[in-house]
Amino acid sequence: MPGTPCWATMSATNSEPGAAMSPNRGAVRNLPNWLSLFRLLSSPLIAALLLIDAHGLRFLTATLFALSSLTDYLDGYLARRLQVVSSLGVFIDLAADKILVSTVLIVLTGLGVVPSWMAAVIVAREFIVAGLRSQAAAKGVVISASQLGKWKTAITLVALLLALLYVDHTIVLTGLWLATLITIASAIDYLARYWRVMMHG
Repeated sequence: MPGTPCWATMSATNSEPGAAMSPNRGAVRNLPNWLSLFRLLSSPLIAALLLIDAHGLRFLTATLFALSSLTDYLDGYLARRLQVVSSLGVFIDLAADKILVSTVLIVLTGLGVVPSWMAAVIVAREFIVAGLRSQAAAKGVVISASQLGKWKTAITLVALLLALLYVDHTIVLTGLWLATLITIASAIDYLARYWRVMMHG
């Protein structure tokens, strides 16, 4: 369909067979992909605002990060609700999540807010899990997101938001410690599931 992004799931849903999708209906069905794209494109802007670190910009940065984090929930929810889940849409969603978290972690590490080893553990886990899931998918096996992984993402996003809001450093570190521990547990869980599925069928 002209004007429809290449990653969108395209299907006519009118009552008449073969009827074309109305522009408004198409826009609604593409909304999950646009939300993922917003999260993806907001990452470099958030990094730039953090590095400028001018007076008053930190609240703007935190607001943009909060909105981007919120789309992490909304795009998946809407995709399932509208029944427009596609492999390309899932890829963009996961890539946007990892880029957003990794970008903010790396910049905050450079600013001395986040301990470098914590950032390394969290980012490394993303690469490891993405690699395992990609290899499994190449063999036709789907390793779905775990509950631990969802908790890891939520707690990491909250801890980073607190850091952006200049909340007490002890509170931020507590959140980061919790996120790091769940990150490690999540990585072990994915490794166990990968071994169980790939090695033992």
